[in-house]
Amino acid sequence: MQLSKFNTLVDLELRVSDPVCAVSASFLAYYLRFGTLAMTSLYSVALVILLLSTLTASAVFRVYEQPIGQRPIGQYWRIAASWSVAFAVLLALGYLLKVSELYSRGWVSLAFVLGLAFMALVRLVAYRATTRLHERGVGISRCLLIGATDSGIHMIEQVEANPALGMKITAYVRTSYDNGAPANIPMAGSLLELDEVLACREWDQVLVALPVGANRAINYVLDRMEQHVMTVKFVPDMLGRQLINHRMEDVAGVPLVTLRESPLLGNAWLLKDIEDRVIAGTILLMIAPLMLALAVGVKLSSPGPVLYRQRRVGLDGKEFEMMKFRSMPVDMEKNKAVQWGGAQNKTVTRFGRFIRQTSLDELPQFLNVLRGDMSIVGPRPERPMFVEKFKGEIAGYMHKHMVKAGITGWAQINGWRGDTDLVKRIQHDLYYINHWSLAFDLRIIFLTLFKGFVHSEAAPASSAPGKPALPAVAPAVEESR
Repeated sequence: MQLSKFNTLVDLELRVSDPVCAVSASFLAYYLRFGTLAMTSLYSVALVILLLSTLTASAVFRVYEQPIGQRPIGQYWRIAASWSVAFAVLLALGYLLKVSELYSRGWVSLAFVLGLAFMALVRLVAYRATTRLHERGVGISRCLLIGATDSGIHMIEQVEANPALGMKITAYVRTSYDNGAPANIPMAGSLLELDEVLACREWDQVLVALPVGANRAINYVLDRMEQHVMTVKFVPDMLGRQLINHRMEDVAGVPLVTLRESPLLGNAWLLKDIEDRVIAGTILLMIAPLMLALAVGVKLSSPGPVLYRQRRVGLDGKEFEMMKFRSMPVDMEKNKAVQWGGAQNKTVTRFGRFIRQTSLDELPQFLNVLRGDMSIVGPRPERPMFVEKFKGEIAGYMHKHMVKAGITGWAQINGWRGDTDLVKRIQHDLYYINHWSLAFDLRIIFLTLFKGFVHSEAAPASSAPGKPALPAVAPAVEESR
């Protein structure tokens, strides 16, 4: 069975099973709560609203856009986010229509937990079944790789590391652009022998992994493929360049390849903006007493203003004024060179050290989010002088400014904050931009509750193997966190 048809069947199964799970969870919760399956009309209306909300939320969170074999953890987060939003809509309608007291809180809670469990279980079974079937050759797409270039070898590594993708590279064709011979992959022949290689008809796909400038070789491959019915895909060797949200589109009949573009355009920008302002407003209302107490603590710890304002670089490389609770004595930057890093050597007040180690000094940045300067989730912003320094030293550094700077981010919950390897931090930031979704944002916000607050400024993390660390620098007055 071809891979595309196999994925279509799995996708159809999930689209059908999710509403079934929702209905089953609702009826089971009703039975557990009331001892009968004869649901009243009041609860039936709630179930219909829940189903419609679930279908809409699933579309918004792109639950079904990704094959089940790709990043299964991401699949669980997306369905959890869409199911939570569907219930939030149901609860909001009940509150606005003043009918929430007519429904049992036990039924609502049970339906939510059971529905989420059922949908996660279905995906777990689908993932395991898909993996087993792929191991037996069902739904596997046999691939011929043309070119053992850097991109070709990387493709082999990714396919072997992710068997649930349903792809298997069974042979490769040698070219003059190769950077070695891939291990455990037999060579089917050279590029000049491509006609004889293709005559075997053993492959479903041909992956062309050649440099973008190899015009003659690419045209030669395409000419040979004219006589065969096979899927042809291009795996460009981009010479190590970082691609951001890349895709292929048609502009008035002209094929256009987007190499770098912000994922937050159109509807995505609107959804992200609504998410930021709603969550930031809600959090500010919840933590208002805490912020008042922190403001008093800052004021009592040393004379001076409560808030510390600092110029940072955000979306599109534009500067904005980021706010924090002041943790250092006033005028500490006067007559001192400002350098990146050295958090453990800063002169801070006793109360300031506490709020820095617990990240409580960052809470005023929710005001930045309401003003539109920042997002809740995104790359952490740097000061302008550091941006000028690092953009020429770290590949892809400026790409992080394609989205708003964030209070928390993928890098921070993975431990790359404070005096840590900036190269690894940028890699995590670019991963976030490339894989952005509302579900990914909610996942990061949730993990921040457990990983993103308390941290140590005592010592920097070691560099990743094979990645050079940034040069050591003298202590700074204020570091980027």
